[in-house]
Amino acid sequence: MADSKIEWTNNTWNPTTGCTKISKECDNCYAEVMTKRMKSMPNQPRYQLGFDVFVMHEDALNEPFKWKTPKTVFVNSMSDLFHKDVNLDFLQRVFKVMNETPQHTYQVLTKRHHELTKFSDDLNWSDNIWMGVSVGSAIAVRRIEHLVKSGAKHKFLSIEPLIEELPELDLTGIDWVICGGESGIGDIRPMELDWILKIKDNCEKYNVPFFFKQWGMEKFNPNPNDPTIDKNHKYHAKGGCMLNGELYLENPTVQIPKPSKVELFGESYYVIDNVNELKTIWELKSYLPLMEKDLFDQLKKDIRKNGVTDPILYFETEKGEKIVIEGHTRLQAIIDLKIESFPTKRINETFKSFDDIKFWMAQHQIQRRNLSPLERISLAYSFKDVIEQKARTNQSKAGKKDSIDVPFDTYEELGKLAGVGRTSVVRYNSIMEKAPNSVKNKLFKGELSISSAYDIVKDKKPKPIIKTEPKKKESQYKMSNNMGECEGALANNEIDGIIVINDEKTIQMFTPKQLERLMFLMK
Repeated sequence: MADSKIEWTNNTWNPTTGCTKISKECDNCYAEVMTKRMKSMPNQPRYQLGFDVFVMHEDALNEPFKWKTPKTVFVNSMSDLFHKDVNLDFLQRVFKVMNETPQHTYQVLTKRHHELTKFSDDLNWSDNIWMGVSVGSAIAVRRIEHLVKSGAKHKFLSIEPLIEELPELDLTGIDWVICGGESGIGDIRPMELDWILKIKDNCEKYNVPFFFKQWGMEKFNPNPNDPTIDKNHKYHAKGGCMLNGELYLENPTVQIPKPSKVELFGESYYVIDNVNELKTIWELKSYLPLMEKDLFDQLKKDIRKNGVTDPILYFETEKGEKIVIEGHTRLQAIIDLKIESFPTKRINETFKSFDDIKFWMAQHQIQRRNLSPLERISLAYSFKDVIEQKARTNQSKAGKKDSIDVPFDTYEELGKLAGVGRTSVVRYNSIMEKAPNSVKNKLFKGELSISSAYDIVKDKKPKPIIKTEPKKKESQYKMSNNMGECEGALANNEIDGIIVINDEKTIQMFTPKQLERLMFLMK
């Protein structure tokens, strides 16, 4: 048994491996790619004969008896249990194992409807077996009637990959439908929204649970802002898995809570975490930059040793729901470490809009951290859209009309938030918009100040470098009265250091060799 990343199951069990492509849905078979990968691994002996050879593995038959807790298992994720080369004796033994382990739920899927019909009467279809057929193209629809006639007590369709529009489906006798787009490598075929919605509506007509697995590739998803595209999202799937902003993840084979929602300011948001009555939503959890894995692992190590010291902050909605607005990363660590008790604190703020919450988060993050001016500006700048909207809203409320267009200064608002002057924000904005990455990298490494980086962006014509002969030395030296020019020369590796002087006599203290790599700033 192996843990599975397939969204509609928990684990996989492969008593057979290898397969033969029989339909156009097989063109970009993920099992073929996986087999090639595992064939190169010495610890995967079952895949050494390659994908084109169908193999029945006697040593895999007893695995379900060893599983200590109930599992939902996809049988033969790397093959087809009803392959033409399977014999009835082996097939019956696989079913016997499933019959004798009723604590587990088994999902069996085939494209070989004729073999399913051929063997169905000779198999014991216990209540824990879900039998399905793949239906990704119009011609594959014929498999459904064979499935319905089989002896299976629970029947499902895997409409994946959906590579073309399907006709209206008769779902009489069908207990579940999975739908998804193609992913992987090769010439991946797109899937259209109308095809999926037609299947979803068909499921609603027949009162059949509908599970939308994935778009397959991000470029096929009509909503580029689908949050499930993000790999950190709880419901992430390849290419995202939302249809018109909604999740459809009905799964009668797995006992897990359905996605729930909370309502804020007239909008609904999916709940990502629900721990000790604290709820998180993606739109707030992802608003601040997510912590790097190394730092997150260190945080968990610290919490494991010292416990949770800072409380998780939340506000309470009118319906009494507790929404986390600070401490999302700590809460994730708490979930990972399965900590049952931890400190929390209610924030008594009256939020009138979603942007109000984001603005509070921005202020709180800047105020609670020991940040440098650059770090404060950088953090404030990430909230530019919210600050701008907040300024518009506040000024609109200050006017006599319900909605007025009052000029405002975004940079000044950002400066107030960061605790710096307007000029610094203006320069930072210019750097972010115009500077090459090399300059930005040096800025954030502390090798350049905002002022010097801004001078480079402005492409100032440098003031001529004064070169003169020291009275007692033959070597020339570099001098300037512009700090930005000096820092620019340092950033470009033209010099090794800057010396601030009040009198040119000081220069005589340096050797000719030292003078070659120094610049003097006259004050």
